Amino acid sequence: MPASMCDENDDVVFSCPLAQSTRTVSLCASPGVPDAGPAFYYAFGHAGVPELRFPARGTVNNAAFSRTHLGFAGNTGGYAYAFTNAGHKYIVYAISGKQTPRDGGVIVQSPGASTMATRRACRSTAITETSDNALIDATLHLKKDMQIQSHGLPETR
Repeated sequence: MPASMCDENDDVVFSCPLAQSTRTVSLCASPGVPDAGPAFYYAFGHAGVPELRFPARGTVNNAAFSRTHLGFAGNTGGYAYAFTNAGHKYIVYAISGKQTPRDGGVIVQSPGASTMATRRACRSTAITETSDNALIDATLHLKKDMQIQSHGLPETR
């Protein structure tokens, strides 16, 4: 399996090495509490050395995460997972379609910014996404981000 920032016994929901970087961005799921489903977390950094993990190791905060379906013309679509940490909004996304090259990455919006954001793209040939139906179903129970639902992904610089 390609490298991820997920802990050894956790599941990869989404992961990719970033283009022109030695860092990896991952959305992971640990087993969590029985009958409560997996506990989601975001991890970013160099292999084995996270620069950012949200929420902190040992805590569960699934209510902080959202999952929003992305739909575009031409049978193109995807999803976006988002959360806010220290005022910054992080959006992990993946897009694919028949006429569109596979795309993914992480977008970070600074506090107070409504549109402009920084985007770090994945190496498109190295995106890992779960195919575990139970895990996908668990992500579908996360709330929707109404800003992304209404306006799509924010413009990036």
